Amino acid sequence: MKVALGTVGAYLNQIGLPDSAVVYVTSAPPEGIDWLSADDASEVGINYELFQSQATPEVTATGKDPPYDPMGTTAAFYSALAAADGESPCALVVPEKRGRGPFNEASIRSFFGAMSVPLMLTDTTLRGRDEVRVSYEYVTDRGRRCRGRADVETVYTLGKTLISRIMTLDGC
Repeated sequence: MKVALGTVGAYLNQIGLPDSAVVYVTSAPPEGIDWLSADDASEVGINYELFQSQATPEVTATGKDPPYDPMGTTAAFYSALAAADGESPCALVVPEKRGRGPFNEASIRSFFGAMSVPLMLTDTTLRGRDEVRVSYEYVTDRGRRCRGRADVETVYTLGKTLISRIMTLDGC
């Protein structure tokens, strides 16, 4: 995340925005957004012009929501854990649980990055509309083998399938 913010900040400096504008633009939390008002733009040194389009926007409804995909989201979550990527699995969790307890990016990187045999998802089974049972295994850096199972609960929110809870059944 810090690398991405640094890249954005460097780009904004290259296009001529002052430091105060760069700080404003890069200060929103990952799960949020700060809308830029005319007053804020003026305060941080961003010049703008109001653009009025002559065209009338065409809005069409397809009637289709993105698919609810508990199996795909769960598989993506465990794949990101296996890669010891702290940010990607957390992005698949409901926002109110991100960054805390087992969904802390640094903890995920530290724990899963130290495996002598990375986490491998060995089975997934859809159990009802919202729940996926997973089986997995890994070997820690100290040689301790884990073969575990968990029930992963999902919800469809914010236009996507997210993980709301993981209940470990056979933990290590």
